[in-house]
Amino acid sequence: MSAPKLVLSVLTVSILGLTLSACGSDGDKVKEEYDRIEDQVKNEYDRVEDKVKEVEDKLTDDEKSMAEILESVFLPEESLDNFLDKLTPEGGRGGLYVGHFVELNDGDNSDIDIGAIYFDISNDGAGSVDGRISYQQQICQQNRTLDVNTGFKVDNYITGKVTGSLDTAEFLDIKYINDLNLETPNLMTTFAGSFEDKQTGKPWRGSFEYQDSLGGTTLSAAEDNCKVTYTLSDRSNFTTYALDYKLGTMMLDITGNGSQKTVTWQNPSNTKQVLVSQIDVNKAESGANGYVQNVVLTNHETRFTPVIPNVSTNYAIVVQAFDASNKLIAYQAVVQDLPESL
Repeated sequence: MSAPKLVLSVLTVSILGLTLSACGSDGDKVKEEYDRIEDQVKNEYDRVEDKVKEVEDKLTDDEKSMAEILESVFLPEESLDNFLDKLTPEGGRGGLYVGHFVELNDGDNSDIDIGAIYFDISNDGAGSVDGRISYQQQICQQNRTLDVNTGFKVDNYITGKVTGSLDTAEFLDIKYINDLNLETPNLMTTFAGSFEDKQTGKPWRGSFEYQDSLGGTTLSAAEDNCKVTYTLSDRSNFTTYALDYKLGTMMLDITGNGSQKTVTWQNPSNTKQVLVSQIDVNKAESGANGYVQNVVLTNHETRFTPVIPNVSTNYAIVVQAFDASNKLIAYQAVVQDLPESL
């Protein structure tokens, strides 16, 4: 049995895009990587061939509509009925998965190459995926995010489209921005990932790639008093974890009373950067933008001031530490009402 073409088509698009943007041995390495992933997808679906059964009756009307959209984008040669026949009822775990992305080869050695990402993934074998990708690197930046507006889970795989706008382009000689008289780039990307059941923490991980060839484009924060610039990469890898995952010994805690709260933690000795995210859990789980703030700390800080609303709100505070090569070396999250419920 062949793997659903939805996942394979996303990978094929990525292969073509990367082949055009890379040359020589680097291009060969990238294609080899995606060939390996494509083979894994095929092998997995071959393995579960005996377990396959129809799951169309498990989909809600919204999920069926989403499947039809994805069919028109990724499956023009295959009917939706045939596609649904290939789904399996078992699948990777659902829920709120929070993590990070790492940009690859953006051509700028001076900027920050990590950012925040989360997915709210259906618990069903076939269902929807919501989420956000944030490039906010300092609190002074606007909380701009890219929105997963077409996302779908199939067994152990997630895939879909992400759209949105980021900060102002630093260099306005980009042809499509000038032609459309835009100051803020509107972006579209496809993502694909899988549930890594055998890896520590059982993460959902994968990659996304911009379809607008914006790699190397430098963006800047829209506020005049917020001096932040960063360079986009055509492709990024992401890893997300359930909120009960722990890596390292961070001793994450929230101290203080009422509106005077402080988040504290311990950094591993080889920490180079720390990514701290505050997420409104209810918004994230309802499809709205759950990010309240994200900040990348580079001076060995161990404290963070969360936003405290007037009405008690359920937040996830997620702290991720990275070494000089952008490898994750510590992870911990705490979920708590702020301020505490009476």
